[in-house]
Amino acid sequence: MFEDFIDLAKQIRRSEAFKNALNSPSRLSLHLKQHFNHGYFAIEIRANSGFFSVMQIVLCILLYCEEKNLTPFISARGGSYGDAQGKVDWLAECFENIAHSATPRDSNLRLRTSRVEDLGNLGFRRYESGLQLTHASTVFLSQYRPAPSIRTEVDTTCRRLGIGPSTLGVHFRGTDKKYEAHVIEQDAFCRMVEKTLSDHPHLTNIFVSSDEQTFLDFFKNWGFAVPVDIAPATMLANGEKPVHFSGHPGLAIGREALITSLLLSSCGYLIKTPSYLSAWSRIFNPSLPVRLVAPPRANAFWFPDSQIWLEQENHGREQAGLQIDALASNSPFVGTSATS
Repeated sequence: MFEDFIDLAKQIRRSEAFKNALNSPSRLSLHLKQHFNHGYFAIEIRANSGFFSVMQIVLCILLYCEEKNLTPFISARGGSYGDAQGKVDWLAECFENIAHSATPRDSNLRLRTSRVEDLGNLGFRRYESGLQLTHASTVFLSQYRPAPSIRTEVDTTCRRLGIGPSTLGVHFRGTDKKYEAHVIEQDAFCRMVEKTLSDHPHLTNIFVSSDEQTFLDFFKNWGFAVPVDIAPATMLANGEKPVHFSGHPGLAIGREALITSLLLSSCGYLIKTPSYLSAWSRIFNPSLPVRLVAPPRANAFWFPDSQIWLEQENHGREQAGLQIDALASNSPFVGTSATS
C-alpha cells in the first residue's frame, strides 16, 4: 500500500500539469529577459535528467527559434553530464554546431543567457504535439552533428562489430522506466526479437544495448540463431537507479549514451522498448525501420516514442485494411446480390 502511494506521488511529480503550475512565474520572466536579446535566444541547460531528455530540450528550443525566426545559442553545463563547476559546455563537447551560430554576428552584443532545467521552464512541450519525425530530424541535423571524435568511434565500432543494414538493433530500457512506460517481461521481449528475425531474413546479426546487466546476461544466453554483440558500454545502472544517477562520471556517460544511440541508428532495423536514447536513433537516421514493443504511459506519451507508436499503430491498421480488402476481393460472394 505504501509503495503504491509512493509510485502515485512520483507520477504526479513527473506530470506536465504539476511542472507547468510550478514553472509559470519563472517562465514568464525568462521570455521577458530573452526579448531584450534582439533576435537571439540564449539558453544554458543545467539538467539532472537523462542525456536525451536534454536533447529534447535542445530540439524544442530549435523548433521555437524556427517558428519565431530567432538565432539559437544553446549550451549545456553541470547537471548529470558536466563537471561539478559547470565550466565545460558538454553539448559542445558532444556536437558540432554546423549552423555557425556559436557566437553573435555583432561582437559588441552582450547576450542575456537564461538557465533552464527542463522543458517546463520554457513551456515548450507543446512543440512535440503533432511533430513529425522527419521534420524533427531535419531541424536538429541542420544545426548539429556529432563531434568528429564521436563519429570516428562510431565508424570504428561499426566496422569491428559488422553493424550495418543486415544488423538487428535491440534496445531494452529498464530501471525506473516502469513509471513512464508499460513493462514487458524479458522472455516476451526475446520472443519478439525472434519473430522479427523470422519476418526479416536479411537480418543476420544482432547488436543489443541495455542499461541493465541482468537483461544483457539473459539476452546473451537466450540462444538466438544469429550472432549477438553487446554494446561496448561500461557504465550501467546501479539497481533501479538510472545510469545518470549511478555515480558515473558525467562527461563519460553522456558520450557513451550518444555513441550507443548512433550505433543503433546504424542498424538495418531496430526493435526497442520506450526510451529517449533509442528513439533518438530515429532522429539521427529518419529512414530507420523501428518496432516499439510497448507504448509509453499516457502521462509520459512524449516525442519521439509517441510518434513512433502512432506511426506503428496507423501502419497496423492500414495492413489490416489491405488484408480485409484482399479477402473480400477473393470471396466468391463479391459482386452478387443478397437475393440472387
